[in-house]
Amino acid sequence: MTNTIQAVIWDLDGVIIDSADEHRRAWQRLARETGISFTDADFWATFGKRNDDIIPQHWGNVSKERLQQLAERKELYFREFIREAAAPLPGSMELMRGLHEAGFPQALASSTPIANIALIKELLHLDHYLTALVSGESVARGKPAPDIFLRAAEELHMAPSLCLVIEDAVAGVQAALAAGMRCIAVTGDRDLPGLRAADLLVRDLTEVDVERVRTIPARVSQP
Repeated sequence: MTNTIQAVIWDLDGVIIDSADEHRRAWQRLARETGISFTDADFWATFGKRNDDIIPQHWGNVSKERLQQLAERKELYFREFIREAAAPLPGSMELMRGLHEAGFPQALASSTPIANIALIKELLHLDHYLTALVSGESVARGKPAPDIFLRAAEELHMAPSLCLVIEDAVAGVQAALAAGMRCIAVTGDRDLPGLRAADLLVRDLTEVDVERVRTIPARVSQP
């Protein structure tokens, strides 16, 4: 039994692509149109979570049908914005390519709806490197619950302890650790206490190569 990392699971927003601003603009456009206050602070407090976790916090206890309508409008706005702005973050494609060439199975596991994942996969040609795509829509609980990463490990046919998650959100780091996986947190210019729980913190993925992935140690005890 080996504790070395054998598979990598990627978050999408803020890791592979910087789409946070497009998400923020989409939420705030929806909020303006529906007479709701949704500040930048509100956005960052919920970033990385699913729509069905975010909408009740700000739109209240709406019906299931109304929640779905609001979520679909928000994602329509997001896809409109991201088509014009999609570009990979520094180091992300280089690391993904290097891991692929080194034989690491890779999955994408994002809270974002599958239509967004499919669009960004097409725009950035991610299907060259990824063998599994998992949307938060397909699991019972969103991050910080571990469901999405556990599903990704299943699709890669890997034990959770052999998987590394690359994340940028506090909820995502919490989900990775709850799944019993190791985690790299991409911090950018932020210093969020919740990100410090990750096994490795980097400003961006130009700081990470295949060898550095291989040397992240196993945890002494799994959560």
